[in-house]
Order: sequence, then C-alpha cells, then structure tokens
Amino acid sequence: MSPVPGVVVWIAVISTSTQALMTAFHARRSATESGPGNALSKRSATIGLIVSAFVTLWLTLESYARETRRLGSFSYSVIRDELDTTFFRVVLFIFDIATYVILFLPVAELLGVVITILACGRLGRAQALVHLTTLATATTASVLIVVTKTRIDGHFDIPWPWCVMYALSGAMVALEVLATQPRDGSALDADATESAVPQSGEQAHQSPGRGRVLTVLGWAMLAPALPLGLVGFILYGDLVPEAGLSPWLEPLIAVGVVVPPFLLFIVGDAVLKRGRQHRHRIIPSLDELAGERYLLYLRPFAIDPVMALPPDEVPGWYTRSPFELTGTHEEFLVRQFRGLGRVVAVGQPGEPLPALGAERGYLPVDKWKDTVSGLIQGAHAVIMTAAPGPGTAWEFTEVLRTTTPDRLLLLIYEDEMYQAFQEAAADEYATRSSAGTGVDWPPLPRFPDLPPPAPHTKGIRWDFPLKGILSFDGRWCPRFTRFPPTVPRIRHVWVIRRLVRRELRPAMDPISQLPPAPRPPDRA
Repeated sequence: MSPVPGVVVWIAVISTSTQALMTAFHARRSATESGPGNALSKRSATIGLIVSAFVTLWLTLESYARETRRLGSFSYSVIRDELDTTFFRVVLFIFDIATYVILFLPVAELLGVVITILACGRLGRAQALVHLTTLATATTASVLIVVTKTRIDGHFDIPWPWCVMYALSGAMVALEVLATQPRDGSALDADATESAVPQSGEQAHQSPGRGRVLTVLGWAMLAPALPLGLVGFILYGDLVPEAGLSPWLEPLIAVGVVVPPFLLFIVGDAVLKRGRQHRHRIIPSLDELAGERYLLYLRPFAIDPVMALPPDEVPGWYTRSPFELTGTHEEFLVRQFRGLGRVVAVGQPGEPLPALGAERGYLPVDKWKDTVSGLIQGAHAVIMTAAPGPGTAWEFTEVLRTTTPDRLLLLIYEDEMYQAFQEAAADEYATRSSAGTGVDWPPLPRFPDLPPPAPHTKGIRWDFPLKGILSFDGRWCPRFTRFPPTVPRIRHVWVIRRLVRRELRPAMDPISQLPPAPRPPDRA
C-alpha cells in the first residue's frame, strides 16, 4: 500500500480542465438555446464539473497528506506526522465519505442520462459533445476513486447495487425529458393544432369496477417494492463479498437485485395511474353545469400528452423533500384553481380514457362551437393555454365577444408559442369581426411582451414550463403574473406549495372576488 502516485493526480487535473472548458463552451452556446434538452445538458455539465473538481481536490489532498512507511517487508500508508491532527483527520474522513457519494450517485445517474439521450438522439452537435465529455470525465473520476482506494486500503468493494439503481433512475429521467419533445425538441409544440385529433365524438369508456381493481393491484405492487429492494441490498451486502465470485458476476447479481423491485415500482405506478383514469370523473352532460360555479379550462388537444407527464422537479438536487410535486402537469395546474370552483374541460374526441386533472365532458366534433360558447358565458373564469391552433383562436375570440375580460386567464408557456398564439388570435379576430354579423366587437386587447425574470437574489431559480399567467382588468389592460419563484435549497414539502400559492395570488385573488357568472341564454 502506498500514497497516490502523481500520474493519477495529473490525470484528474487534465480531466477537470477538459470538463471546465466544455462547461464554459456549453454555457456560452446555451445563451441562445432553450428547452428541456438544453436544461438537461446544462445539468449534466455542471454535475460533471463538480464531480471532476472534487475528485481532483481529494486526490491532491490524499497525495500530499499520506506517506508510505515500512516495517521489515511490510509497508503501510499513514498520515504525515505534521498533519496528524484531529481537525485534519475529520477533513479526510468527510472527503472519504463524499467519495462514496460521488461514486454511486451523480456518476451513475450521469451514465444513465447520457447513454439514453445519445441513444435516442434529438441533440445538437454541441450538446452531444458536452454529454460525451461529461460521460468521459465522470467515468474517469469514478475509476480514479476505485484505483486510489484500492491502492491505499488494499481492497475496495464497488457498491454495484447502488450504481445500477441510479443508472436506471438516470435513464428514466432522460426518457421523461425526451417524451416532452415529440417533434422539434420543445416542451410544448409551438405548431400544435387540433388537426391531429381523431375525428370522432365518442366518449371515453370507463369501468369504475376495473378502476378499483387496478388501484388495489397497483398498491399491491408498490407496497413490496421497497422492502424487496432493502432485503436484496442486505443479502447482497452479506453474501456476495464473501463468496469469492468472479468480478463479472458481482454487477450481474446486482442487476438481479435492483431491477425486479425497480420494475415492480414502475409497473405498479403505471397500473395505479390507469386505475385512477378509470375512476376519474366524467361529466355525463355539460348542460348540468348551468347555474354551477365552474372554471373552464381550454387548450389545444395536441398538448394533452405533454400535460399528462409528471411536472418538472423543483431544483435542489438531493436536498429536495419528497412529494413536493405529485401527479401530472395538468393535475398540478388544476390543483392551483380547485379552490375557486370545479375545473372542467372538453375531452379530446376518441380518447380511450380521460386525462387526469380537469373533469372531462365530451362533445360531437361537428357541433362543438355553440356548446363551448355557452360554457364560456356561464364560466366563473376561463383558463386558456396561449397556444396556436384554429380551435383555440376561435375560443379566444369567443371569450372576447361573450364574457368580461376579468374572467380570462391566459397560461403562458414558451415565447415562441405565445407569439404564434397572438398571430393566430389576430387573424381569427380579423376574420370574425369583419364578417358583418352585426356583433359589436370590442377592440383586440394588447398582448404585452413577457418581462424578464426578477434579478436573482437567493435560493435557486425554478425553470418550470409555465412561465406565468396573463390576466386583464375590466378594460382589457393586461397584467402578467410571473411564475415560478426562486426556491430555497433545503426545505420541507409544504414550502413549495406555499410559494406557488403566494406567487399566483395576484392572478387568483381577483378571480375569487368576482360575482357569479350570468346564466347563458338558452339556444334553440
């Protein structure tokens, strides 16, 4: 056993320098790019730089602090006499523990993220180069950790189950991000229209009995997943290191220990979600909403697959508290408005099961405008996604024609999509207002440019897809409420919920104070 050789330290220095250059290169290019793919590249590059820099510092410290001593034919490594103090021993102990975290947390997750994204594509050359460099430097860091610990301690058991588990976790994160980029890599397609909707007015087919069975089955699969994983980890730790197996068998057994409970959890979660869809409330007839207090959620059907994905995690790496964001994007959105009344939406024609979130009602494809117009007039508030599409543009002009401006909330996601919505709404307004139907049209409201985020003060900024809510006063003067806020690095689960309510209060409070909506006139 002997201290760290200088060549190992130099390899770490070169690796860190390379990663730092690639991180700076990506930061320079990312100023003109946006979207989940770019955000994931930034995250990977940052983690890779932190890992490489830490390993370089640790190796330098180990190389300087330790020396080899001999007793006859026996050699051993100790801390130098001038550094052998309680303080320095504590520092070395903390660094030593941190190397285990570096080895099987970010490195394994980066491996899963990078391999999955590179396999699935949808990356530019610069992003692919950043991911490849990060994979190389992170892998180099883990190899140097193993080599150094083996050289100093004489043996080192790689925690294969943890590596496998976090590699699978990283792969799931990457697949989730890629799922939000159906065609052009953006989280919400700026060219989304209703043209992709199946031309059928058939209502979703639910089976409440099947939903209850699937719910029980889902929980029955989720319940043993964690105990099974813990038992597997314990057995692996007690039996495998002492069995004297071939080196290639240890990671293979680790896969067998980790994958079954991991798959049990994933499948159980999917079964539970399907059960909830079978039990999700469908409005038999939208006429029953007459006289009730409800909020109408309008959006292009093409964004439903994106809204059915889990919401983006609140930043903070592993300082996040659990259960901060649960369910889907749409459920997160509906949860913010549910205190103001029932949130209802027109279901996508032909969908086999309703999406989770707003209550769904179904209309014939060829006779939807009159019913939607009545729903707009009777709604306490209209929540509309500012996205392009002929149906959405018509709905906006119908809101303009039939209800008061203080009952409209526009959800703003991406600048490109917001601009496309403005153009589509202006074209539809020009067409309808010039049709000579005798309707006294109000002027088209002004759509303001989105203000930049407030200067960063403390905490970390949350890059959430929903950028803010555009509301109007009684004279169609706009007001933009930005979302989301900066969040603290360490918090408990209720902090995020309080922050969300506080940030959206300027848009929510005026809606809560509105008088009941007038009952729409009966249509012959």
